[in-house]
Amino acid sequence: MRPHSHLRMARFTQHFEDVLDLTKTPIDYFKSKIMPKSEIDQIRAWLGRYGCTGAVQSQIMGQLSAGQKARIVFAIMANSKPHLLLLDEPTNPLDMNAIDSLAKAINEFKGGVILVSHDMRLISQVTKELWICDHKKVQKYEGDIMNFKLAMRKEIKKANGQAALAQHSNG
Repeated sequence: MRPHSHLRMARFTQHFEDVLDLTKTPIDYFKSKIMPKSEIDQIRAWLGRYGCTGAVQSQIMGQLSAGQKARIVFAIMANSKPHLLLLDEPTNPLDMNAIDSLAKAINEFKGGVILVSHDMRLISQVTKELWICDHKKVQKYEGDIMNFKLAMRKEIKKANGQAALAQHSNG
């Protein structure tokens, strides 16, 4: 894959903390790396939009919770004005309110989104299409997330029943 040279992608991975300097405060990090030409009040307002408010903005990032760090990473991603979001399990560090806020932001995002998630709360709020990656194939799933979930439950029950039958006949 060769992306267009002007394509801006923002990534949130399961190792999202790796993009942060955990020895700095969010304000110091943004001032030195993300928004160097901005005033502190602008940086505070930007961080505040992503739920990083008050004393958290002046706390060393290594001391913050995973959810607080995730909010800072989302603020960094948004500042890059991406065309495409690549989100790999973005809900792991988030509480339910933050998941709902993320869903709202994804739905309002004008670019493309590729989401990998096991979180039914998020998936049910944002999916336009489902793609199944299984048995070395990728194919579009015709149906909604609830149909998929029910189909998977049936498949698991069937597989468990076959395994139990095989074990019983071998035993």
